[in-house]
Amino acid sequence: MPRGVKKENLPTKVCVVCERPFTWRKKWERCWDEVTTCSKSCNQKRKMKNKESSNAVVLASELDSMVTRLDNINVVDSVGFEAELKATVDDGQLITEEDKAVEEDFPHNYSDDKSQSSQTSSTSNNSVTFEQPPPESIPAMMDAKAQRKAEKKRKKAERRAQREGKGDPTAGQKQCTLCDKSVNLLIRCAYDESGEWGMVCGKCWNDVSGGVVDGDDAHPHYRYGGLWKNRRAQT
Repeated sequence: MPRGVKKENLPTKVCVVCERPFTWRKKWERCWDEVTTCSKSCNQKRKMKNKESSNAVVLASELDSMVTRLDNINVVDSVGFEAELKATVDDGQLITEEDKAVEEDFPHNYSDDKSQSSQTSSTSNNSVTFEQPPPESIPAMMDAKAQRKAEKKRKKAERRAQREGKGDPTAGQKQCTLCDKSVNLLIRCAYDESGEWGMVCGKCWNDVSGGVVDGDDAHPHYRYGGLWKNRRAQT
C-alpha cells in the first residue's frame, strides 16, 4: 500500500477487458502504470483477442495476394488465348499456318502422320499399368506371413513362460568346451600350451585348475578369465 494513503483512497483503474474498476495491489507496486487488466483471466482474454486480430490481418493480406496472383494469371491466359486464335480448328485438332503449308505440299502423307501421332499419344496415355503378382505366388506369400506370425506368437509365449518360471530349463545354456555339457555357469580360462581361452564347466574347471582360482604349480598353463552366467536360467 502506498505510504500515507488509506485503503479506501487507493488508486483505481478500469479493466480494458471486463470494463470493471479495480484497485491498487501490492504486487503492482513497481508496474502500476503498465497494468491494464484486473486479473490473469482478463489478461489471457486480451492476449487471445490480440492474437485473433493479428491472424485476421495476416489472412486478409494472404487473400489479397492470392487475388492479385489470380488476376495476373487471367491476364497471361487472355494473352495466350489471343495468340492461339491465329490457329484454326479442324476435326478437333489445332492446325497452324505452317501445318497448312505442309499439308498443301504433301496432302496424303501429312494426314496419315497426324492420325498415327494421335493414336500413338492415346495409346501411350493408356499404357500405364501396375504389375500384379502371379496367382501361384499368393499362397506362398500368405504362408510366409503366417509363419512369421506364428514365430512371433511362439517367442511371446516363451518369454511369458520364462517370467512365470515355467519355461524351458535349457533355455540360454552354453556348452562346455571340454565335455560339451550344457550348463548355466561357465568359467572362462586358458588351460593348455596354446593359451587359447575356453569356457569350461565346474567339473572340468577342477581338472584344469586343481580347484584353485589362480591355479597351482601342477597346472602352469592355467589362467583365469572370468565367469559367464545364464541370465535366462529358470529359478
